[in-house]
This record gives sequence, structure tokens and C-alpha cells, in this order.
Amino acid sequence: MFFRMRFDSKCIFAAVATLTAALSLISAPARTDDRSPAAATTGTESVLYSFGVGPTAGQCKIDDGADPKGSLTYVAGTGLLFGRTSTTTSQGNGDGTIFHIMPDGSNYAVDHFFTGAKTDGNDPRHNAMTLVGTVLYGTTLTGGEHNNGTIFSINDDGTGYSSPPLFDFPKSTKNNVGDQPHSCFVAVGDLLYGMTSQGGKHGGSTGDGTIFSFDPSSSTYTRLHSFDGNHGADPHGQLILDPNGTTFYGMTRAGGKDDVGVIFSFDTSSGKFKKLHQFSCPGNSTPNCIDKNNGATTDHGTFVQYNSTLFGLTTYGGKYGNGVIFSIHTNGNDFTILHNLGDPSTNDGINPYGSLMLNGTTLYGTTRLGGNKGNGTVFQIDTSGNNYSRIYDFQNAPDAANPIDNVIILDNTLYGMSEAGGLCGDGAIFAIQLP
Repeated sequence: MFFRMRFDSKCIFAAVATLTAALSLISAPARTDDRSPAAATTGTESVLYSFGVGPTAGQCKIDDGADPKGSLTYVAGTGLLFGRTSTTTSQGNGDGTIFHIMPDGSNYAVDHFFTGAKTDGNDPRHNAMTLVGTVLYGTTLTGGEHNNGTIFSINDDGTGYSSPPLFDFPKSTKNNVGDQPHSCFVAVGDLLYGMTSQGGKHGGSTGDGTIFSFDPSSSTYTRLHSFDGNHGADPHGQLILDPNGTTFYGMTRAGGKDDVGVIFSFDTSSGKFKKLHQFSCPGNSTPNCIDKNNGATTDHGTFVQYNSTLFGLTTYGGKYGNGVIFSIHTNGNDFTILHNLGDPSTNDGINPYGSLMLNGTTLYGTTRLGGNKGNGTVFQIDTSGNNYSRIYDFQNAPDAANPIDNVIILDNTLYGMSEAGGLCGDGAIFAIQLP
């Protein structure tokens, strides 16, 4: 049994993020000269936990989570890291888990095994669960009454999972409130704001997706906007709120002129939606979409913001077709590629699927592929676009491999998850001590 504990942590993730942003001094992003990444990586990595490892080393028989596609949430009050896996190692129940672990790798425990369609959620996906007070909120892509996803909650000590779910997304139709959410929420006051990849008023038989709000206290769900294809479709990421107002910023995976995604803003007070930028795919050369001046396909990317500058990633596009790190002004001007990933003359990272994390004036992120073993990387770059370097190249098993989401920082250490690698090949939780 897990007993609730409280800690006076020296480094609370949310507070650190706020404080460092407030103290940061950032210059206008400038285009880099595509200098080759540093040959040597600089971080020291350790695998905190391999999913599926049984009581006998190498047996891989424990009923456990597997294939984590999201990122971690740090809870200062309990000192725990929380995460989800998209499936399990069990033959009879592959619907995913919620788990917790201490930052030193101890006290791993599964708090909930999802049970799937009709009764519960299934296949939780990207980004991190959203902490509001002492409650974590999240979504599942499928499962629930109509097998189109759920909204759930769980306490910050791992107890009190919401059963039945707080909300079941409806059947897939062109004109519904939205269904199949890939990511979680931004919390504003008492409301949670999120996006669905399908549903809404536009887009074929299943819709192009929606922006919505959800009030956990009353289980009130409200569709706020329906994507229409030309202005974006199939959002897999998460919204961010401009700290100076009521405007949200986000990206879509598809839609726009070349159907490889857009950047948008949405004002909740006026209901005004604006397409700020559209990604490109010259000659419809999917998936790589080589374009030295633009990126393509953000997958489940989410922005980080400092003042009036947004920073993000695309999975494809750029000079080499392997993705880019970019910045853009909140009004849609000054789209700038800070780094083209995947220079073939180096072991650079390839294909980032997640989002950036900002600490001071340094951005951190992961790539699913690339590095000296081809298993992905963790990188850093200044907000100015200078000093790009690979912090760590993931090695072969039993190391973690193929991260597809974000890292967080605690006490000068980056924490994240990979969907593959580890002792059993079911993914791993890793920590990287920065120099």
C-alpha cells in the first residue's frame, strides 16, 4: 500500500519553470548557420525504470505498463513523478496504465490499469497529465462508452481514480462535440481547455477536430471551435495560454495549404480563430517535405512561450526533411528556423515528435531517431538559435530508446520516457544529469 507523503522539495517543477521564465533575458531569435552539432554528447544518463522487468532479472514477466508515449508530471506535494503508458505487458489487458515513481527511481507502482471500452479509458497518449491543486487530469485516446476516449482524474498520491470516467467522448460524426483526444489540458481557473483530433462541424464523416473546455466540478463539456481543414485539422498536441490575456496558441498535425499542419491562435473571450502560419510540403513530397524555409507536421507538438515568442518543433520538413526547431512571433510574423535537424554528415537527431521545454534561455527536446546508435537523442539549443548540441545519444538495450515526448527538469536533471528500449524492450524512464 502506498502511504501519502509530503515533501519540502528544493526544486518544484512548476515553480522552477515560472521563476526561470521570469528571470530570463531573451534576444530576438536569429537564423543559425547550420553548423554541425557537437560530436561529443555532454549529459550523464541513467535508466530509472524498465517497464516489464520481473522479480527475476531478465525474465520480463511482470504485469506492468508498456510503450509510454507521453511525458511525466512532477507533483511537489508528494515528491512523485506521475506518468501513463499506452499499453501493458499483459496478454489479457493491454489498455494502458497510470503509474508513479520517485525521482531517484524508487517506489515505482501502478496506480491504475485501464480496462478499455464501455467501462474505462484505453490508450492514453501524449504530453503530461495536468495538475490542478491535488488532482491530476488526463485523457485517453480511445475507450469509454463509445470507444472514442475519456477524461479522467486521479489524486496526486495515486489514489482516487475516477470510475466511471469524468467524461466519455461521443461517437465519431461530422457534427459532434469532438472525440479522440491525443493530449491533455491547459488549466485556466476552474476550467480545463483541450483539443480533439476528430469531431466538430467540418471535415468529412468524422470531422477535423475541435477546441473544447471542460469543468471538472460539474462535468460540463463545451465545444468552442471546430477545425475546418484549411485552417488546420487533426490536432494531436496541447494548447498554451498567453500569460498576458485570453489567447491560446497551438498547432495542428494536418490541414492548411499542403495538409501538413498550421500554427493558430484562439481567443476565448471573442471566439476569434486566426491561422498564424502554415507548414509546407513542396511537391507534396510527404512525409519528408524538404523545405529549407519551413517545417512540416508537428505531430503532438506544443509551444513554449517567452514574452511574444513561441518555440516549437516539427517532425519533418526543413533543409534535410528530418524536422526543425523554430520560433515565431505571437502575431504570426518572423517564422525562423533555429536549427535543421538530421544533417546527414553527422549523427544529429532526427524526427522530433514532442515539444520543447524552456529553462532560462535554454530549450531542451528529444528526437525519436538519430544519434550515434540511431535510437534518438536529447538536445539543447539557446533561444537565440545558437549553441545547439546533443546532450545524449540513446544506446542499445538495456538503455532507453526512441523517446517521442518531452523532458522536464528537476535539480539540474532532465527526466523523460521512451517508448522502446529498457531491459524488456517495453520502454523506460530515464534521467540525464546535466553538466
